[in-house]
Amino acid sequence: WQHTLNNKTFYELRLSRYYAQLRADWDGRHWSEYLQPVDVTRLPVTYFNPGNDPDKVRVIPGDGFYDYGNDFTWHDHYVDWFTLKGDITSVVNDIHTVKAGFEGAFKEMQLIDIADPYVEGGFGSSQDIYRVHPADGAFYIQDDIKFKGFYLDIGTRLDWWMPGAFVDRAVLGDNSSFTEGLQEQYLDETFSVFGNRFKARLMPRLGVSHPVSNNMMLYFNYGHFSKLPRPQFVYAKLGESRFKSSFQRFGNPTLDPETSVKYELGLRYKLTNDDVISVNAYYNDIFDYIQTVSVPQVRRGIDGITYINLDYARGRGMEIEYRTRFAKYFSGSFNGSYSIITTKSSSSDDGLLLAQNLLDEQPIKEVFARWDRPWQLSANLSINVPKGDNPNVFGLKLPSDWQMNFRWFAQSGRRYTPVEFVQIRPNDGRPIYQSTTDQTEFFSQIGKHWKWADLSFTKYFGIAGMEYGLTLEVKNLFNDQNPTIINPVTGNAYEFGDDVPEGWNDPRYPDVFYPISSPFPSDPSRWRTPRNIRMGLFMKF
Repeated sequence: WQHTLNNKTFYELRLSRYYAQLRADWDGRHWSEYLQPVDVTRLPVTYFNPGNDPDKVRVIPGDGFYDYGNDFTWHDHYVDWFTLKGDITSVVNDIHTVKAGFEGAFKEMQLIDIADPYVEGGFGSSQDIYRVHPADGAFYIQDDIKFKGFYLDIGTRLDWWMPGAFVDRAVLGDNSSFTEGLQEQYLDETFSVFGNRFKARLMPRLGVSHPVSNNMMLYFNYGHFSKLPRPQFVYAKLGESRFKSSFQRFGNPTLDPETSVKYELGLRYKLTNDDVISVNAYYNDIFDYIQTVSVPQVRRGIDGITYINLDYARGRGMEIEYRTRFAKYFSGSFNGSYSIITTKSSSSDDGLLLAQNLLDEQPIKEVFARWDRPWQLSANLSINVPKGDNPNVFGLKLPSDWQMNFRWFAQSGRRYTPVEFVQIRPNDGRPIYQSTTDQTEFFSQIGKHWKWADLSFTKYFGIAGMEYGLTLEVKNLFNDQNPTIINPVTGNAYEFGDDVPEGWNDPRYPDVFYPISSPFPSDPSRWRTPRNIRMGLFMKF
């Protein structure tokens, strides 16, 4: 809904609904129907000589794939999400344009997650079940100032978050299992509105741009941004639940949203009427990064693992972009960037890994982030022939009303933690590689780079007064192989004959004792999607 109040002021209201559901089960079965998965020996069997003794023959007990039974988890969740947004804009004078508004998101979320459903008792070895009604939103105001070519956009935003009555009851209720210290912390860090507890944080924003010359523009952006914790970080195990595992993660209702502080400085230069180049540098600090830790008395009488705002991450880099138009029908662009992202931890599960003795110590040094991809390049070429034009190429008259796009993309590969050669295993000669325990080496290596090209073509035509289009799209035109699962011995996807880390099932030296650790590492998803071609026909109404 949009309504103009006068020749300087108007307002807008927007209401939307979003619903999503995810069900992960085995062939539509209820969790009570699950059977424990079993890997059994199947024909044709594979024989081996234990201890290389030719007088002894045994059968390898399975291949790492489960032959009978069902999955280890049963999961179902949904979110029903209503959003209301409203803003009012007023052109105060030739210099000031003021905009103010609000937004609110009101949700119902339900989750049922059952581990090992086949365990006797009806609800597996552990479960998490909750239905919550959180809400979040913001109030904001900004002033766009324009004065003699100088542009200033200044504003502030108040982000608010209500975890919901489910959390309030779990923490503050008469039968609460939370300690008095955590209850006091929850009260100190929230405030009450209409009987519900809220959190809020002020987020300033600033944008400045100024023409250095007729063809050059200098700009600077600064802002604070917040990101809500994942629902499981807050709500896990808050309701009634039971568990047999010693390594359960409990939600923390006192979590704060993660906060990012971003800075950007850039320069835009118009070389000609058809050519523009932009260069910018940026810095991004992320505070209150969420991590797991072991906490005594995480609930009354229970020691466990919970989430806290502990770590941080930061990214810095620069980007360059060049755009051009030429020869009437052609346009193109080139983009390049280089960045570094570092953090103390690339996973929120370090506390859990430490409790399970899968990590020697809590990370204390800043290292490369797992998701850091330092460099990226892309080039785009477009041809757009409008209706009524018939370009002539080497004497050949081409049809009109079509467009073609070619895009080439490349970026550095995925980061991984290197492994170290330890020994040759005496009984079968297998090379043993183990992950390094040096924290400074975590995610220090980069796998094989990615690259691919995409091509698309669309031809428009009309029939009986209706407009149609014929499309051809080729993804990964040159069928490049880009690794998604990195073998840390080689820095590339696994190929038969490669050495692999300890814990991988090497087909040259297969696991021979039950249970088989895993299937052979020939997972086809270790590569990105190969070339695929799609054709289509569409109609415009």
